[in-house]
Amino acid sequence: MNTISLLIIAAALACQPGHRLVDWSDRLPAGTYSAEFIVTLNPFYARVFIYRPGHSDVIQRCCTGRGVSTIRLPITDGRFCVGQSQPQMTYTLRLSSRPDLPI
Repeated sequence: MNTISLLIIAAALACQPGHRLVDWSDRLPAGTYSAEFIVTLNPFYARVFIYRPGHSDVIQRCCTGRGVSTIRLPITDGRFCVGQSQPQMTYTLRLSSRPDLPI
């Protein structure tokens, strides 16, 4: 196996099965300690799960009963795993970083 194949396998194993790896490391300015995700869901009763790769024990659940909500997470390398509660649901994540707030 070549190096790229091993990296892809490692990235896939960092998230739980069925969850997606999102890499926003190039969108975050240096010195960012935390980020707020603005989450929009359809249907409103669905849920989204966000956590750092390899840390599935610290899952942030969002938006039960609300169509729009925010989740605040600490930043390490700008990569996150995202899961959804229903296969047919749609969601939008917007990143709002705050480099001045240490966690």
